Amino acid sequence: MMQIRELVLYGHNGKVRHLPFALGQVNIITGRSKSGKSVVGDIIDYCLGGDSCNIADGVVRDNVAWYGLLLQFEHERVFVARKNPDKGQQTTGVCYIDIGEKIEVPDNCDFSSNTNVSGIEESLTRRIGISENLNTPPEGQSRLPLAANIRHALYYCFQGQDEIAAKNFLFHHQSDDFITQAIKDTIPYFLGAISEEALALENERSILKRKLTLEKRKLEENRYLMGGGSERAISLIGEARQAGLIDASTQIDYQNYREMYSVLQTAMNWSPSMIGSNSGMDRLTFLQSKLQEIRDEFDEIGISLDNARKFVGETTGYSGEAQHQKMRLESIGLFEQLNFNPGKCPLCSGTLEQPLPSVEMIKASIVNLDKSIANVTREQPKLRAFISDLEREREKKQEEIKALEAEIDGLYQQESERARLRDINARRGKVVGRISLWVESVENDTESEKQEQVVKRIEGRIKEIDDILDRDSVEERKQSALSRIQEDMTKWAKALQLEHSDNPYRLDLNKVTVVVDKPERPVPLKQLGSGSNWVGVHLIAYFALQRFFINANRPVPRFLFLDQPSQVYFPSELDEKQIDWNEVNKMYQFIIDRTNELNGKLQVIVVDHADLKEDSFRQFICENWWPIDKNLVPIDWYENTSQQ
Repeated sequence: MMQIRELVLYGHNGKVRHLPFALGQVNIITGRSKSGKSVVGDIIDYCLGGDSCNIADGVVRDNVAWYGLLLQFEHERVFVARKNPDKGQQTTGVCYIDIGEKIEVPDNCDFSSNTNVSGIEESLTRRIGISENLNTPPEGQSRLPLAANIRHALYYCFQGQDEIAAKNFLFHHQSDDFITQAIKDTIPYFLGAISEEALALENERSILKRKLTLEKRKLEENRYLMGGGSERAISLIGEARQAGLIDASTQIDYQNYREMYSVLQTAMNWSPSMIGSNSGMDRLTFLQSKLQEIRDEFDEIGISLDNARKFVGETTGYSGEAQHQKMRLESIGLFEQLNFNPGKCPLCSGTLEQPLPSVEMIKASIVNLDKSIANVTREQPKLRAFISDLEREREKKQEEIKALEAEIDGLYQQESERARLRDINARRGKVVGRISLWVESVENDTESEKQEQVVKRIEGRIKEIDDILDRDSVEERKQSALSRIQEDMTKWAKALQLEHSDNPYRLDLNKVTVVVDKPERPVPLKQLGSGSNWVGVHLIAYFALQRFFINANRPVPRFLFLDQPSQVYFPSELDEKQIDWNEVNKMYQFIIDRTNELNGKLQVIVVDHADLKEDSFRQFICENWWPIDKNLVPIDWYENTSQQ
């Protein structure tokens, strides 16, 4: 347990203001505005490790040197004190702590700082019974792991003046940045959904994961120094794929160093492809020379063939023309008179006075023409036979050329394939050489092997822990706890006659609010009507939580501070005739009854305007600041200063 025995102020004037509280019961501070009521909660929060001093500038900040709390635990007391921040500052790390079984509040503030805020937080966390714990966010979320401490437990111990009637948030400081998520992360621990054994395993796993990260980093560093590490292995695998040493369809886990090592070892088993002899080049040279020789012969035959065809064409033309002329001469019977008398005209057979030389020439020409026609006609078959021979020879040479070209193309393809194989072998050989060097360096890396075994052992233990931890059971235990809390909230909602109280009231931890489950739809806190309903919801939620924490012996302080719970019943201009005193009395009776039901295990501190006349209320008043001379800071500590 942890409750507050006494709040104490140490003045700059050397005086001390004691504000004692009764343990295990309701403590009411009633008084007028600006008497310092709300400051009480700010002081308690600040002394318990608050980040900043939320006490406004004024009487308290001007006149107090140190703030102190005397805390009661089950078997010991703890006195904590924090120096009032200097003007212009909101916090200070100057702190004092004293621990003992029967210690009392020091008579003066002649303190020598012996701790800081973290020290106070750590000490109270340990003494309240919060064990080592760590909430690890789910995979993929960027926020850091969070360990529950005394500050997280205090979310369920305070309701400030601006919180107790709030409709948009339920818990202390929930409106501050990141607090809602902190509540979500830590409340499963406070509800006992995570067992102590599970917490120990969670903590071990967290430590092991950090160690695993460090060992993997050391392993990679060693591997890099020796063989380039995983990056080098990945690079070599890429080269091997491109060179065809590893099939493109092969699936490889690039996070698994041993798998990559094995794949590269397999790639080293490659042997070069066989390449035929170079005799083909000699054959190619011979064939190319032979081809040129045959082509030359083919060309020569072509020339001869052209000349023969030309000659035949010419003789055919001459023969045709000669035949034509002969036919003309025959038409006049000239050939029939070849033996004509030279003294007669061969045309008209008339007697010539003198023989004409031209007649003889004609006769001779006719004879020669006839012989030429006979010769040409006789030689033409021989010419045509000669041309046919040339054409056959040319076709033969063309077939030889085609055969040579085909053989040469085949040899070229063979040489191209041999060149390709030589290139492939050369590239693969270079890659295999680089792989071999890397594998050799890795095989000589005995230190990495040792570290690899360490990594495997850590990974194995993490898997064992994961198998033991059952997150579903955590959720089940959380829902079981919420179900018990829901029962009390629903019962008390009826007692306070809150809106929709015929329906179940429950905590919704996903949205961190209270929800009423009506048949048609769930109704959240902000939609539950008036200010009195919002106050009522806050009260039933906080008392239900405290009751659960106490019965389940969870490590949450056993006090509840309530600031102005009756505020919604007071008009802006105080007029007692407008105050619904029955509702105020019903609310306080609820607070007193719930506290009494816990038989001293819960301390409630209330600061309020309300000053009820009923004995059931007045018996719990520990301070009455309605008299003008009664305040948190005694009036003799200051002069001519407006009070809070």
